[in-house]
Amino acid sequence: MMKQYFFKLMGVACGLSFGFLDIAHAQSEDITKTKQNQSIQLVYDIYNKGMHVITVNADYILTPTTYKVKANFASAGMASLVFSLNTNANAEGVFKNGRAFPGTYQSIGKDKNGKFKLVMNSHYGSKTDITTLEPAPRNDRDALTLDQKTNSLDSLSAMADLIYKVRTTGKCDSHFKMLDGVRSFSFQSETVGESEMPSTWTSPYKGKAILCKAVAQQIGGFKIHSKNKVLLSQPQPGSIWFKNIDNVGYLPARFDFKNPKMGIVTGVLRKIDK
Repeated sequence: MMKQYFFKLMGVACGLSFGFLDIAHAQSEDITKTKQNQSIQLVYDIYNKGMHVITVNADYILTPTTYKVKANFASAGMASLVFSLNTNANAEGVFKNGRAFPGTYQSIGKDKNGKFKLVMNSHYGSKTDITTLEPAPRNDRDALTLDQKTNSLDSLSAMADLIYKVRTTGKCDSHFKMLDGVRSFSFQSETVGESEMPSTWTSPYKGKAILCKAVAQQIGGFKIHSKNKVLLSQPQPGSIWFKNIDNVGYLPARFDFKNPKMGIVTGVLRKIDK
């Protein structure tokens, strides 16, 4: 449960007094001037109930028409004694008409249940083919429908989509479906405006940022006999702050999301390397 949720959470967030026209113009120029194959490394710390539970190291390359993202998710702090997580994921895709269209996505690693591997081919916007899913899924979940697998984003492509929108329009208004191989989610975000980010003890990125209100909701792939189906299907509200960072541009610097079982989960941007 925790591994899949954090994949979804980071795709939503990461792999995210202003004049919208001025920001849009400035950020469009920033993307146009981005050097080909220039990689930026981001380090996020994920907290739950005041505990540092996961560290995410993400690298991305963003151009005016394409993106490549890779990330490592690893259990951290005292949480490492409770659950084991070490996963590498990567995605690539294109930007068309202001949206991200994924090509391929892969995640491989291990958690408390053992080794796993997922490979999806989304063909840059058409139906997603799940070409590899190990271990093979049991017959204890609702089968994903064709609609749930069509025009869906993986978690890293979702992150690229949100960053691209903020950098090119100054807004984070978006809606899309997400797919993690066995479950389908809906995601919607809207721009609130400039807001002071809440104090974050481990992040050097403070001050005002673009605040986005978001809602994530599981819509498919429920366990058939789960007693938590009603709980898990409820909309989960969240907030994302996009900070304009010198020489880098807008990035998701903090996010807070409600998890139906764990309560509020917070992610903060701790470090950037270029």
